[in-house]
Amino acid sequence: MGALPKKRIAGLFVTAVLAAGVYFFTASGPAKEKSPPPPAEPRPVKYVTITRNDSGGERIFPGKIIASQKVNLSFRVSGQVIELPSVKGVFAEKGTLLARLDPRDFRVQLANAQSDLGNAKAQLAAMKAGARKEEVAMLSAKAESARAQMTEAMTTMERVGKLYKAGGFSKAEYDKAQTSYQVARSAYQSASQELAKARSGARPEDISAMEFTIQGIEGRVTTAENALRDTELRAPFSGVIIDRYVDNNQSVQKDQSIVSLQDLQSLEVSISVPERLVAMTGKTDFGRISARFSAIPEKRFPLVYKEASASADPQTQTYPVTFSLEKPEEITVLPGMTVDVIVSGHGHSTDLLLEVPSEAVFAKEGAEHYVWKIVGSDSLTVSAVPVSVAGFRENMAEIRGNIEPGDRIVTAGASFLLEGDPVILYTGPRP
Repeated sequence: MGALPKKRIAGLFVTAVLAAGVYFFTASGPAKEKSPPPPAEPRPVKYVTITRNDSGGERIFPGKIIASQKVNLSFRVSGQVIELPSVKGVFAEKGTLLARLDPRDFRVQLANAQSDLGNAKAQLAAMKAGARKEEVAMLSAKAESARAQMTEAMTTMERVGKLYKAGGFSKAEYDKAQTSYQVARSAYQSASQELAKARSGARPEDISAMEFTIQGIEGRVTTAENALRDTELRAPFSGVIIDRYVDNNQSVQKDQSIVSLQDLQSLEVSISVPERLVAMTGKTDFGRISARFSAIPEKRFPLVYKEASASADPQTQTYPVTFSLEKPEEITVLPGMTVDVIVSGHGHSTDLLLEVPSEAVFAKEGAEHYVWKIVGSDSLTVSAVPVSVAGFRENMAEIRGNIEPGDRIVTAGASFLLEGDPVILYTGPRP
């Protein structure tokens, strides 16, 4: 093979140099920028539009009718039931006899106490009045006779003493005369004291002691009277006999339940409310409160606040509140019935709680609660809005936060969303 011409060799060299330059420039030049990732697909979400069903601040709470008075009645003494006119379901006026015990033993106890009291009072009267004239005369004669006997015994003792010294009487006869004198002297002293007591009357301390004795006996009489009265069980208020726990001729103990009485003339309504409304209970801005029954929904019955419990339900953190209800004439109302309690005009409309489905509220950080608020008009995204939960009612949560009527809140899939995620409104399957 012959040698290549010099011009051809030079051309090949230039071509190689140009190729190497292009490769070097391309390898050492700036890297191409990566293309951005495609936008995330919007997630369909179910939602609810916040509205208020409380024109003028009206709120509705589910309530329950309860009796204002319900009591199990019992005897305060033990005994045998001999009369039991109580019948379940029958209305009893206040003071109606519901049951009676055998009163015989209690009457005997009362009679004994009254007898002791009469005797004590008679003794006190005699002590205060002193002895009668004939008694004083009799005691005076007794004292005079005793004095005469004492004088005669003293004369005999002196005569026997002289003869004893002269040897005319023995020592035994002289001792006998002395003893007779001492006996006669003691009898005279006793008769004199009785006469003096009859003339002056009883001592003040004796009268005071008898008066205290009479007070104790009077207490026994009062106790016996109360025990006899307690053998009758009467209705303390007008109401319906709900139940009867004993039978006639049965022996019962004190404080054992006999019948159950319930007042149906004065009724109450109990509801459970969030703690914020409990704080306002009893104030003038609580609003107008009324009850509505399903049988006559067009009629409202006024309620009057009575009391609020200081203990919250551990599950719902709501407080029982009780209202008084006058017995309606248009409808039969019994304890246990359900009723709607309507609170109208409570507080300020801008400060009312809003209700959303419970599943719309989620915890994002610790114990803080949030809802996903749908923002935008054409391109929709979600934003977490912090809220405070005042309580729960059935499947609804009562919340307060930077939301207002007209806002759209995500109700399903809240735990799968992130801040700023694009969403589309789920309107349900197509027909």
